[in-house]
Amino acid sequence: MANKGETKCLKITNTNAISGVDKTRRFTYKQKAGKHTKKTSISIGYILKDLLNIADNNREIKYIIDNRYIVVDKKLVKDHKLPVGLFDIIEIPKMDKYYKVDYAVNGAYVLKEITKEETKYKICKIVAKKLVEKGSAQLVTNDGRTIITTNLAYKPKASIKLDLEENTIQEYYPLEKGRDIFVIGGKHIGLSAKIEDITPGTMQRQTLIKAKEKGIDFETTEKNVIVIN
Repeated sequence: MANKGETKCLKITNTNAISGVDKTRRFTYKQKAGKHTKKTSISIGYILKDLLNIADNNREIKYIIDNRYIVVDKKLVKDHKLPVGLFDIIEIPKMDKYYKVDYAVNGAYVLKEITKEETKYKICKIVAKKLVEKGSAQLVTNDGRTIITTNLAYKPKASIKLDLEENTIQEYYPLEKGRDIFVIGGKHIGLSAKIEDITPGTMQRQTLIKAKEKGIDFETTEKNVIVIN
């Protein structure tokens, strides 16, 4: 039998917690692989219909996309299956509405309304660094970006404040004691906290972050946090 390829829809039973989808339904919109993985993203079509409630069906979603009403991270959306993930910036200029993708404390994605000024930048975590030529380095971020820089002080596990229009680094947030973090994994997902201590990792153990949020101490691994300030 010939290979039919991937299915175009996604069964509710196969969705992950970040979608926060209504389990009484049978299908939802399936996102493509892209700058975010399928495990860490939801489709822009799902956002328009189920989170923003500005479309009732697939025809209306495609009409909105085809008329170039939606912008994600300063780029026009051309596909209703575009994957959208943590801290992505969604703009709807016709409605003068602007949103940032965030985590709720239950691990589901929510949209936080922001100002037009706040759409100019986003926080990205540096997940890899590679020297590409003398005096330059290539940074890879959690949202699939590659940035060439001459500042070799930037390190993986830290974060940057990225100018989305110029694709340049505005600020650098190293992973260190006293920094503010946002928890993106584990049982404390969705919490904002301050780093109290860092236990360096070994070949057998990951780096551990001890943090405090509203007087509550907790510990998690480095991969579960992103520095936000």
